[in-house]
Amino acid sequence: MKIFTVFPGEDISGAKRLRGLFTAALFSLIVIISGCDVFETDGGDNSPVTPTSGFFYLLDRDGNALVMLDSKLTEVKRWNINFAGTDSSLQGITFDGKFIWISCAGNTDKIFKLDASDDTFYVVNSFDAPPGKRGTVRDIAWDGGNLWVLNSGSTTYSVPATLYKVNPADGTILSEYPVPYSEPRGITFVPASYNVYGSGLEAGLYLTETGRDQIIFFRYDRPYFDTLFTSPTPPRGEFTRFPDGITFDGTNFWIVNSSDVSDMIYKVNYLGRVLDRFDLPYTSLGPMVWSSVDVRAGIPPVITTLSPAQAKIGSVLDVSVIGGGFKPGALNISFGAGITVNLVTYNSSSQAVANISIDAAAAIGKRTVTLTNPDGRQATLVDGFEVTAQTTTPYLWLLDQQSDTLSQIRLTDTIVTKRYATADIAPGGSPQGITYDGANLWMCASGTDRTIYKLDSQGLTLGILSSFPAPVSGGTLRGIVWENGFIYLAVSTIGKIYKINPATGLAVDSLSTPGVEPRGVAFANGNLYCNDTSLDSVYIYNNSTSSWMAMFKTPNIPGAASSTYFATGMTYDGSSFWIANSSGDYDYVFQVSMSGNIIRYFRAPGIGAAQVTGIVYTLLSE
Repeated sequence: MKIFTVFPGEDISGAKRLRGLFTAALFSLIVIISGCDVFETDGGDNSPVTPTSGFFYLLDRDGNALVMLDSKLTEVKRWNINFAGTDSSLQGITFDGKFIWISCAGNTDKIFKLDASDDTFYVVNSFDAPPGKRGTVRDIAWDGGNLWVLNSGSTTYSVPATLYKVNPADGTILSEYPVPYSEPRGITFVPASYNVYGSGLEAGLYLTETGRDQIIFFRYDRPYFDTLFTSPTPPRGEFTRFPDGITFDGTNFWIVNSSDVSDMIYKVNYLGRVLDRFDLPYTSLGPMVWSSVDVRAGIPPVITTLSPAQAKIGSVLDVSVIGGGFKPGALNISFGAGITVNLVTYNSSSQAVANISIDAAAAIGKRTVTLTNPDGRQATLVDGFEVTAQTTTPYLWLLDQQSDTLSQIRLTDTIVTKRYATADIAPGGSPQGITYDGANLWMCASGTDRTIYKLDSQGLTLGILSSFPAPVSGGTLRGIVWENGFIYLAVSTIGKIYKINPATGLAVDSLSTPGVEPRGVAFANGNLYCNDTSLDSVYIYNNSTSSWMAMFKTPNIPGAASSTYFATGMTYDGSSFWIANSSGDYDYVFQVSMSGNIIRYFRAPGIGAAQVTGIVYTLLSE
């Protein structure tokens, strides 16, 4: 029989643990007098406990492990989590449909995204627990697109209990909501769940709170917290009640009670009525999550793009293979006959680099690229790479407002091959946007010029082929992009994008931007994208709903503070974005996948003193 024992320095998590000190001595007597059977039956051994087949993923704190349980609550797999620390700091768990996520407090104080398809975990991604590793991170939840992190706060750092919505790519805080309860612990996301009579659960987040032993509902579309019901009372008494975790199986809640003498799991309906109770063979239960997915099956790899996607016969080059589900180890990439893969470098689960040599006798044309993971799973990209008879070289053209220059940067080695003075044609000194119509460059100048120029860049200096004044009097002219014979111009302060007929210089349409500081604009696969320096995000415009949707956070180098994010120009190369960041020593150019993953980056010319603005990608035959 376990009773509460308090050791020096032990966190007993609130007044309820103290109540255990006074009641533990009377525990045996209470049980004898009451005559209750605290070891009551849990049901048939062969009966599933959930209405649908699925799995529970449970944190075993004493064993410092993740345990996989089937629909009968039988253990089928166990993974060690010593990589995250051995101080029993396991706190939370969730599942995003592909990967397990866990949160750890203590000395680790991080959140990990895990691939559980092998006998040991592979860490796909990790970042510091918000806010900045302060407070105590507890449980986490996935709502289908974002990660929610519950932090019970810290008196040392004066951080209150707070619920954080974070970007799952890098842990950036997207929103935060103070929690009006002293001891929040478990959290789960529940989509709208109603029965045939219209009763059930609203879509939102559901929390456990150990200070008052309650289940709390949080609706984040119109933020408010509300008490749903009281957590179940274990047979050994109210003082052993400690709702530490919660999950939802599509029909019912599952509440983890973890209070040393009462480690058990309750199956509870949406009204709070206990349907069943299960005593598991673990001495320190942590939170758990339910899913219909068997994570042991793993995620098959996928290739989305290659960069560059073509090269000339006889050349030797590095090719970035971009996608998802890549695994470290004996990763193999094949480009077909006539191309030798000299070396494959694994960079992340979404990027690998293949150094290839193309034979002089290799067949001209497109070919399928195949990637094989160490476990034998394959991904193919049909017509993903092309062997050409002539050399095509990718370039970026980059404007610098501080030095009034336009630089041509060769992407194969990031060397500046040409540099032009923009003040020769735009003396107002505010070059902002640059684009390419397939034959010529166009530049937008703000300041006193407020003009869009069609450029002649064939000589040693820039020339003007034609120009027209911007068809808007207010705001600051920013990025431009050419699409289907029109120029799209972003204007900050007033937060607008104008569609302009370059033949007449007249605006034929306009739309409002997500924020008031749009900078870069680009078209990708027929869709309009823009970034915004006030929101530090890239957005896509939905024509059917006439609205913007945030896609991903603008990039910066690893470890950069939020104050250094200042994305300006943006362009598209046919498979990925190129985005400039202009902030002192953080003047960099980033190649970014369509989902926001950084593929590579390099320093902007004049880093530190530059004011990088417009950027455009061109692929030139030479």
